[in-house]
Amino acid sequence: MDLKQDEVKLARTAGFCWGVKRAMDMALETAASASGPVYTHGPLIHNPQVIGMLEEKKVFAVEDATALERGVVIIRTHGVTPETRRALKERGLVIHDATCPLVARVQGIIKKHAHKGYHTVIIGDRGHAEVAGLLGYAAGRGHVIGSVEEARALPGMDKVCVVAQTTCDTRRYAEIVEALAARWPDAVVADTICDATVERQTEVRELAAQVDLMVVVGGRNSANTARLAQIAGEEGAAAMLVESEEELDAEEVARYRRIGLTAGASTPTWMIQRVLDRLRRQMRVRPPAPAETLRGALDALVISKVSTAAGAALMVYANSVLGGYAFSWRAALIAACYIFGMYALNQLSDAQTLKHNEPEKLRFYLRHQRAITAAAGMAVAASLAAAVTLGLSTALLYVVALLMGLAYTVKWLPRNETIRVHRLKDIPASKDVFVGVAWVMVAVVVPALASGGALLEAGVGVAAVFTFTLVYIRNVLSDIRDIHGDRLVGRETIPILIGKTATKYFLGVLCAGLAAALIAAAAAGWVGGFGYAALGAVAYTALYLTLYHWRVINRGVAFDLAIDGVFHVTGALALLWVFIA
Repeated sequence: MDLKQDEVKLARTAGFCWGVKRAMDMALETAASASGPVYTHGPLIHNPQVIGMLEEKKVFAVEDATALERGVVIIRTHGVTPETRRALKERGLVIHDATCPLVARVQGIIKKHAHKGYHTVIIGDRGHAEVAGLLGYAAGRGHVIGSVEEARALPGMDKVCVVAQTTCDTRRYAEIVEALAARWPDAVVADTICDATVERQTEVRELAAQVDLMVVVGGRNSANTARLAQIAGEEGAAAMLVESEEELDAEEVARYRRIGLTAGASTPTWMIQRVLDRLRRQMRVRPPAPAETLRGALDALVISKVSTAAGAALMVYANSVLGGYAFSWRAALIAACYIFGMYALNQLSDAQTLKHNEPEKLRFYLRHQRAITAAAGMAVAASLAAAVTLGLSTALLYVVALLMGLAYTVKWLPRNETIRVHRLKDIPASKDVFVGVAWVMVAVVVPALASGGALLEAGVGVAAVFTFTLVYIRNVLSDIRDIHGDRLVGRETIPILIGKTATKYFLGVLCAGLAAALIAAAAAGWVGGFGYAALGAVAYTALYLTLYHWRVINRGVAFDLAIDGVFHVTGALALLWVFIA
């Protein structure tokens, strides 16, 4: 499908590949547990901005780690020669191997055939760190080529093994292999280009054919990034390689009406998002179309958390139907104002995390800081005033929730070397629990009290479990998305503690458990028939978890709309249930 005019299309495969993610996780985990600085043998990945951020975490790139006297050394994703690895061990250094497993596989293929007397032909970039490491396994019988002409110029050899740099251009590889096969029909050819590279290059070719300009984000010293820009140019699109949004030329961008955006395998998500935001802003210099104006308004409602606040009000209604107590408009107002105020104030105080995880939100909050602060303050005041009108016990309970929300990011203890927890936020994996409890307080407990119901009734308990679980799953999925930014700022979340894969299984178990709990509660008569209808909210949660896993939604406003949608879906189900009943 062709792109519309004035549209920026982000490639689905843009950003960190899994090998780079693995190396980043290893570096940050090592830095967090090491008593001193950590070193990498050469830059961990070819991205200057990421290297700078690693230095802030005391992870330093050195040209030759074999010169170190002591310390912890991380072998970078590109791998090293056997001689270098041996030298590092002989120095007595503590070694953490972040070699990409796909690169290690190529090393193994070369080593195996070298022992059998094969000559190794490596199709790739001469002098590249990965290629230099691969050559070390060829037992002195290695040749690096990058073109059909160089393939034809190779000396005579009896037994030949052909491999490729894992980020090699797939078309160039096929052409060179054809030329090699003409000379050595019995050559062992191992297609060692990684799947991520194939997917990225295929997507760039398809996207470049639809756009006027292809913007590629990544380090200029990154071979795979430069190759993406080269491929885009070969497909007929103008190509622009930038390391950050600051390098975008507004006048140049304004010349194009359809723009594609991708990034190298060593480019972090937050850098891609910054470039995407800048491109969209530069394209909006033109008079916005009605659809674009509507989209901008929707973005503002989502980013400002107004849509989340509306979802909180709907959850108050849904919980009243589920728990069997009377709905209170004042309680719904309290929940909406509380959620808006707490989210807004905590976002404003958490700029460092937003910088890495959601730069578009940081830009929005900084641009509208005064207005958002004033609106949040008025929302908190309005909710407190409404709580007072519901009685003393309700007001006191609400004040507790309010203080808990405001105190989450406040430092209660002075910073020193022996105390790691200075505020509630510093407790490992605490955010998701505290947020879930806060939602239960304002979306279940306060409304139940406002209706005059007893908090110990079974229906109220089921509503509390239902609300907490939906909110908890939503927040933990956000933690999966933000795992690398959280590592950089030192936040310990569930995905960081147990890993992304285990966390996904955990969320799946929670979904199944919540479904079983609703069925059991409805069957036991603790809640009415809406307990069965509420399974629709669980099904929706399972749907957005699946869409995230399939990378259909993974960032930005679309992601937020999807996860906040569970509250709106739940409210809609309750309204429909009451209407039908």
